Amino acid sequence: MRWELKISIILLIFSVFFYILNYLTFHDTTFIEKYILVQLGFLPISVLLVTIVLNTLIAQREQRERLEKINIVIGSFFAEIGKDLLRYLSKYDEGILDIVMDIARIERSSKEDFQILKEKMEKHSYAINIKKINLYALKKYLAEKKEFVVNLLDNPMLIEHETFTELLWNLLHLTEELKIRLSFEDMNQENYISLEEDIRRVYYLLTYEWLNYVNYLYEAYPRIFLFEARTNPFKPHSTSQQ
Repeated sequence: MRWELKISIILLIFSVFFYILNYLTFHDTTFIEKYILVQLGFLPISVLLVTIVLNTLIAQREQRERLEKINIVIGSFFAEIGKDLLRYLSKYDEGILDIVMDIARIERSSKEDFQILKEKMEKHSYAINIKKINLYALKKYLAEKKEFVVNLLDNPMLIEHETFTELLWNLLHLTEELKIRLSFEDMNQENYISLEEDIRRVYYLLTYEWLNYVNYLYEAYPRIFLFEARTNPFKPHSTSQQ
């Protein structure tokens, strides 16, 4: 027997016991009948308060707590690998001048500015010429961070965060794609295009998730947001262009 059913039966027994005790003490069935009718009248209101209002508040609180825990995981990802990888890949973004000043000013952004920036970043090409990248160095770096990324995927909370999970899967795919190649000089054009697309995809997802993470910090943790804004991975590019 489930514990909920056991508790329900016990509570009903207590209720009947007190009604019988009331009758044996006062011999007033009219009061008992009126009281039952009053309680039945209040029952829909009680259901409304408990099942709708209270449950909604509890669900909202649990959702905020889950979101906070998820963003702690995302923050550890960017501290360990995400920002360094963004800083590295963005150096080879052929259209970086179109976006760098907007992202570099993120420290002074408002809520509306974040939305405008996100819309602009959605339209960005994320065009990377991998022939300029040291693929051997990238291969070595991702191999060193592979265990960290795999451990993140084991976190059950990330199941609810589809886009971040997609980033981790694409990052692992790129790691394996680089791992199987002993040499990058003998790749044909088709292989270059395929690998370039894999890197471009990771670069796009990194930027998308980093903007969302910083936006969350802006609203929830202003002091941590200021630190993230000061360590903005796109800032070196803006400095070199000023």
